[in-house]
Amino acid sequence: MLRTSLFTLLLLILGLPVTAYTETIALPDMGDSSSSEVSPIEERKLGENLMRWLRQNDLIETDPVIQSYIHSIGYQLVANSDESSQPFTFFVVKDQSINAFAAPGGFIGIHAGLILTSESESELAGVMAHEVAHITQKHLLRKYESANKHRLTTAVALLAAILIGQNAEELTEAAIATSLAASTQLQINFTRAHEKEADFVGIRTLANAGFDPEGMPKFFARMQKASQLYGQEIPEFLSTHPVTVNRIAESTNRARNINKQVSKQDNRYPIIKARLVVKKEQQINQFLMAYKNSKNQLKDKSIFHYTMAIASLKAGLAQQAKKHIDLLVRNNQENIYYRLTEAEILQALKQTKQADKIYSQLMRIYPYSYPVTIYYADFLLASGQHDSAYEKLQAYAQNRHADTQVLKLLSEAAGKTGRTSEAYLYLAEHEFLKGNTRTAISHLNSASKLKNTDYYLASKIEAKLRQYKQVAILEK
Repeated sequence: MLRTSLFTLLLLILGLPVTAYTETIALPDMGDSSSSEVSPIEERKLGENLMRWLRQNDLIETDPVIQSYIHSIGYQLVANSDESSQPFTFFVVKDQSINAFAAPGGFIGIHAGLILTSESESELAGVMAHEVAHITQKHLLRKYESANKHRLTTAVALLAAILIGQNAEELTEAAIATSLAASTQLQINFTRAHEKEADFVGIRTLANAGFDPEGMPKFFARMQKASQLYGQEIPEFLSTHPVTVNRIAESTNRARNINKQVSKQDNRYPIIKARLVVKKEQQINQFLMAYKNSKNQLKDKSIFHYTMAIASLKAGLAQQAKKHIDLLVRNNQENIYYRLTEAEILQALKQTKQADKIYSQLMRIYPYSYPVTIYYADFLLASGQHDSAYEKLQAYAQNRHADTQVLKLLSEAAGKTGRTSEAYLYLAEHEFLKGNTRTAISHLNSASKLKNTDYYLASKIEAKLRQYKQVAILEK
């Protein structure tokens, strides 16, 4: 109960959605602070604050293939939702618990454990569609308290810790007491009205996006059945998303009666699950032995070979990895994920010309692919082709969103090609997004002292410096 109460409390302090949802909410009296309407800009800032904390604590999955996949599923849903103009950011939390959540500003986190627990792409998309609906249907709190920055910072850390499943014992007693003291007058009457609406709208979005709308109720049904086995230690998803027989029946009926035209499911889904399985394994050699013995029990032999390839590569067995990936590429040379893994393996085997050939071919076919750009740029930098890496990263940044990985690689490429001011700027942006504001300011100060920086770049550095200094003051 303490975990659930803290979770609810922190959502309210931050203005985040309470996924058990309420019909009426009496906000706590927090002294002289006054309530105000939450603007879209303020919501986005709250979400960005949470994202910076998660990055700072290395809790966001950065695998380019996994990132690209979860983004594409999310944007496919958003394009078929009620409010496609709302900005969204989808990400995977590096945690094996079964959970998903929506934060203000359109930030939606899916735990790695939930992806692994799902049994089809439509089940995964169903959970994501449900979270998208919470945002498009304006289920976020309309008001929030103007708490001081120390209280807000504490709340962000507490919220993130609870969302990703960390133990409350790891948090300081003083921090918990501060937040709890601010909620003594909190009164909540729980209903399932918003959950029901999110199911209704989410199923429609799911069908419009070409997924099987029964994916959502099927996942809920399996969670409800599993809850009988967990006792009190139920998955966080079941705590924040109460599943009942009536809810499953209503969503199943809705899914079966909605007009649907299910498109062919993406072949990336089993690949993403394979990557997550291998990434979480700490005893990789033992895993390889056990997985190899399970070959005859697996229906999908291609996933067996793919899993063996990436697991062998992780274990440093590049020759073994190549045998498995060669079997896959021989039968499917068009699969971008097989080819990327093939190039990685060739790179590990020091066969740089062959690796370069594959990467450059993929880049021609998929010029703005996020995973291709990241892997190729990393390869080019490692092989001393700094100018080429810089050009490709710049092209990507000008046409797509430059995230922390793109910025880090751009910084390295700029530095290697003599663009020192740019290198400092990109590194500063990278550090800021990871929650390291003072480090970012230090890099910008170094950049501002350099001579022969063109006017446009110098102006950008100064603007960023003013922005980050303001944030640093608020973070004190």
